[in-house]
Amino acid sequence: MGDMYAHRLECLRCGRLWTVAESGVRGVHESECPRCGYLGWAETTELTETTRRLLREHPPEVRSHRYAA
Repeated sequence: MGDMYAHRLECLRCGRLWTVAESGVRGVHESECPRCGYLGWAETTELTETTRRLLREHPPEVRSHRYAA
């Protein structure tokens, strides 16, 4: 069996934190937020407070309308 790695993720929609174990069977890229179901996340170490604030101020619904052609 392969090595397993734990990833600490943060939802880019609601900010929920959760841990996902990555293995050969199910990768971290398939993980959706357990709170809101959004499939947009980043590892907590990759986000700054400025980025978090911008994401809270501009949720996905607003972002999609703002940049739609």
